[in-house]
Amino acid sequence: MRIAALASRHRGPMSFWALAGAALLVSHDAVYLVQTGPGEPLAAALRTASHDYWGAASLGLIAVTLLAGAASLVRLALLRHEAAALGATRRPQRGRLGHLLAIWVRLAALVVVGFAIQENAEHFITHGHLIGSAALVGPEYPLALPALGIVSLVAALAAALIVTSERALVAAIRVAMAAAHRPERRVSRPPQRLPGLSGSVLARYRAGRAPPSVLPVSS
Repeated sequence: MRIAALASRHRGPMSFWALAGAALLVSHDAVYLVQTGPGEPLAAALRTASHDYWGAASLGLIAVTLLAGAASLVRLALLRHEAAALGATRRPQRGRLGHLLAIWVRLAALVVVGFAIQENAEHFITHGHLIGSAALVGPEYPLALPALGIVSLVAALAAALIVTSERALVAAIRVAMAAAHRPERRVSRPPQRLPGLSGSVLARYRAGRAPPSVLPVSS
């Protein structure tokens, strides 16, 4: 139970870092794709000495991303099953755009920093010097920032879709469970009295004449 609770607590951060790794993987190749073009030029650029590690690193990032994605999809499937069993109804989540922008900003920042570190390390290994911010805005990488931003936005859209769906299901399940465990309220009302007049009908003003009095019998 403790291990399961710990895994559930860290599932979100782990999924986010896996998504950032996948975005960095795609962004790295996308930058070289838009600058060198597809086909042999791209393959040659990714086979240089500074990219010897990239094949194994790409396989590792793909494996981690697939595991994180599968875990998120399994959780969504379980939540949908539980919601259907409870008859829960999902309501539209507010603040979707703000949530998307928050994920995109964080994700893009990680991808940009990661790409800059990666390219500086590769240049230091190959040429023995660092290029600093030229990895993002220099003449060798004129389209780096647009490519990084677009890839990060696509990844953020996927993450926001999963997160908002999960939150909507969790909220619907909580509402349904609260309604199921809420005790039935019985409204106690005083006994209803039928409208009418009380008292003897003979004592009323409009009851008519009183019965004749008994006359004494004369002897």
